[in-house]
Amino acid sequence: MATLEWEGKRAIAACLERMVAGTLRVDPALSRGTAQRGSQVIHGDNLAALLALPRAHAGRVDMALLDPPYNTGRRDWLYDDSASMPVWPHGLEAAMGPAARALSRQDRWLCLMYPRLIVLRRLLAENGVIACCIDDREYPRLRLLMEEVFGAANFLATFVWVNAGNMDNHSRIKTNHEYVVVFARDAKRFVPGSVLAPQVGMDSKLRQPFIRNTIVKNGPRNPVSNLVLPAGFPACFDSGEIAPPKSEKFWPRFTAPVVVRDGRLLRPVTLRSGWSSRRQCMAFIAGGFRDIADRRGLATRFYLTRSGAVFMEKDRAGQASHVLTVLQGMGTVQQAAAELALHGVRFDYPKPLSLITYLLRALCPRPDALVLDAFGGSGTTGQAVMDLNAADGGTRRFIMVERDEHIATTVIQPRLARVLAGHGQPPGAGFHFCRLVMPRQAGCLQPVP
Repeated sequence: MATLEWEGKRAIAACLERMVAGTLRVDPALSRGTAQRGSQVIHGDNLAALLALPRAHAGRVDMALLDPPYNTGRRDWLYDDSASMPVWPHGLEAAMGPAARALSRQDRWLCLMYPRLIVLRRLLAENGVIACCIDDREYPRLRLLMEEVFGAANFLATFVWVNAGNMDNHSRIKTNHEYVVVFARDAKRFVPGSVLAPQVGMDSKLRQPFIRNTIVKNGPRNPVSNLVLPAGFPACFDSGEIAPPKSEKFWPRFTAPVVVRDGRLLRPVTLRSGWSSRRQCMAFIAGGFRDIADRRGLATRFYLTRSGAVFMEKDRAGQASHVLTVLQGMGTVQQAAAELALHGVRFDYPKPLSLITYLLRALCPRPDALVLDAFGGSGTTGQAVMDLNAADGGTRRFIMVERDEHIATTVIQPRLARVLAGHGQPPGAGFHFCRLVMPRQAGCLQPVP
């Protein structure tokens, strides 16, 4: 498998193995609710904080959501996006010495991401997923880096989020999209949620209680063969006669008129075509036209249409699932920032709540999931978890890590406190606000329960 090489890779990996875990201490003044479900907001370097999580979290995280610095080089806004932040409290110099000063911005960004992805893989459950937001600058390197850490076979999708924003500016080429790169801990164990992409119209067949498709299908994998429909085979219309097709391009082919009375074939008919589900149809016939179960246990039946085609119909189990890789109609960072501003919270580039909520529903359907956000930012992930619990009675928990104390205490904490109060603080809900205390660092806060 191809791997990605950069300056500092080996030094950063070796330093990761030597790191000493700190301690998480609860700050009661900033905690809210009872937090019996174990949700946490952690102030501290996220690599050190991930290493400080209790051993009980290893292999228990159902979804990791990352919104790391995009490495734009900007320093003129609330969150430093220059990739110059320390990789851990003592910086890159602890791993590389003076050579760290010569690293390119891309090398520094990879040194930031690599150890965090390694630790996150250890924390993910066997059926867990990790989704990382990024734009064009670092997407190629992120994809290769995640393939190396999680395995190329565990790649699930790259979602393209249409972040329209201000389309009326004077850029030579207006970039109106970002990416969400998704890998599974083990792709064979990944189970998607039952969601419909917002662009699926209200009249779409995906919203119907049945799944209907023709079994007439010609091609190399479906050679032409005869299918005999006996008398009594169901039809989707009450009565009528279907004349043999005149065009050689029409399938299925038959030579005698097909006669239907009272919704059933009056006499047998032989149809000739390629078939996608021939064996299942024959099992349906052998069972006296009673529903059969498909591989997923869905009740399945077959019937003849007015054109002479044979259709398969299945009962849809619960809500339809139709996850598209192009994410449209999920808001913009400008809209999300404006919504936060209404509550007195300033954050320049927050992810829209609707986007994060959709990703959680699509990629992490468990109602008792543990969701980890290693780059806490504006706290959108925490609100999405709280809102989902309020909507369906779930017991999801979140862990959010933010290294900037100002953001952690004036953006994330008040936002989540407001959301919790708005939901009426249901029993067991809430969060601990924790601070990362490194060895030899004094502290009088309470240990994490």
